[in-house]
Amino acid sequence: MTSLNEYTDEQLNYYRICCVTTDILAEGLRVIFKQEWDKLYKTTTGEWKDEPRNGMDFYNRESPRNQKRNAHLLATMKNGNSGKWDCTMLFYAILFSDCVGPSLSAIVRKNVDDLRNFRNEEFAHMPQGSLSEIDFQNAIGKVDVAFQALSLPTVKIQNLKCQKTFPTKDLTKVLKEVDNLKQEVQEKESQRQILEDQLQNEAPSFCVLPPKPSHEIGDRESEVAKIVQQLRELNESSDNRLSYLYISGNPGSGKSQLAGLVAERFFDDLKEMPGGSSFVMTLNAASLDSLLESYASFARHLKCPDYSIVKTLSSKDWTLDKKITRLKKLVAVKITCYTSWLLVVDNVTTLSSVHVHLPQFENEAWARGQLLITTQDTTSIPSEKLFC
Repeated sequence: MTSLNEYTDEQLNYYRICCVTTDILAEGLRVIFKQEWDKLYKTTTGEWKDEPRNGMDFYNRESPRNQKRNAHLLATMKNGNSGKWDCTMLFYAILFSDCVGPSLSAIVRKNVDDLRNFRNEEFAHMPQGSLSEIDFQNAIGKVDVAFQALSLPTVKIQNLKCQKTFPTKDLTKVLKEVDNLKQEVQEKESQRQILEDQLQNEAPSFCVLPPKPSHEIGDRESEVAKIVQQLRELNESSDNRLSYLYISGNPGSGKSQLAGLVAERFFDDLKEMPGGSSFVMTLNAASLDSLLESYASFARHLKCPDYSIVKTLSSKDWTLDKKITRLKKLVAVKITCYTSWLLVVDNVTTLSSVHVHLPQFENEAWARGQLLITTQDTTSIPSEKLFC
């Protein structure tokens, strides 16, 4: 693909002088010509209105000598539309025509002639299409001085002095599209922030229990009631700090089913309490893989940002331990929205390998909750630890 040229500041200075010479200068000269014409002929021939009759009046007032010498200029000028006259025609009409030139004041003649010299001697003979900043300021300054002496407006000159960029139609379109995209991004960000704030403040109740076996199980009412009572007492004695209750036993002894019955009763009791938000969640701690999946499910139930969950799970740079730690931090942010909760940590084989991935007593974010842990690692249960 062909690469596009990049223009230097010096090249853009030359372009600015071209704008002054071909546009602004010609526009000022038309004002001066009409001003001088109306001063001389408004009450007789009529004011200049860029009409064909004006052009013929001008042509007819020129001497045969001028008509012959400047026939190529007058061929356009006699149509009367000064908007079609270039600087050469305008300089002739003001300075050298028979009908206007001889009547000029000294100030008008001098400054229009200065503009002519600038255009013909300086601009037309610039050696290359670039201009240093100093040369540019000197050149545009000459036009500015002449315009002020002729009482012509200099706003466009001043603007061009300061202009550093030159937008095109395509660039303006692109910039507008960029602005639209920025606005769209800001609106989406605002909407995202609103949704995130809502999610942060939202505390939906939910109850995720350990999976039930295919066979029927008994209600174990007395055991369930006893453990639920122990949970209440632990909560009261811990002053709403994090507390732990362990159910231990051999594999297949029914620990998970008992924990599920306790958790279900716990949740039902909490639903009866007005003005609070609560949940029950089960973490499968049989392995780090199952624990990671459980924390991801936990985060989704808490309405944590899904992109953070997916990013964590899909990361190829993080270990299982780091992923679990990351998800636990996401969960900890939302936990504070709840007044009470129970986390069932099921199928713990070795407490020492899982402990680091569980909520810790000293962490304020996990206050007001309780852990119900099922394990066959009876010897590792901290029998004398506070709030256990």
